[in-house]
Amino acid sequence: MWKSLKQGESVSAGDTLRYQSNSNSLMSQDQTYQVFKIEQHYFELIRKVTGIEDGESPIRKIVRYIDIGYNILLEKWNESLEAI
Repeated sequence: MWKSLKQGESVSAGDTLRYQSNSNSLMSQDQTYQVFKIEQHYFELIRKVTGIEDGESPIRKIVRYIDIGYNILLEKWNESLEAI
């Protein structure tokens, strides 16, 4: 189940995230990203795709924790909520 990521909430490497629907957003809601790298003030996302052609580099995004909830609306996949 998708759950809104709130400001101050941290993510872990391997978490699956997607951008919430926003008419001004350049991101499509159906695109999912995986947390690739975590630092103290930001984390990096890599787009999850089923078939990457040889030589094609995956799409990466950098998200600052401070932007979550203000400029960026993210949802986090939580498998434990799905079982409820």
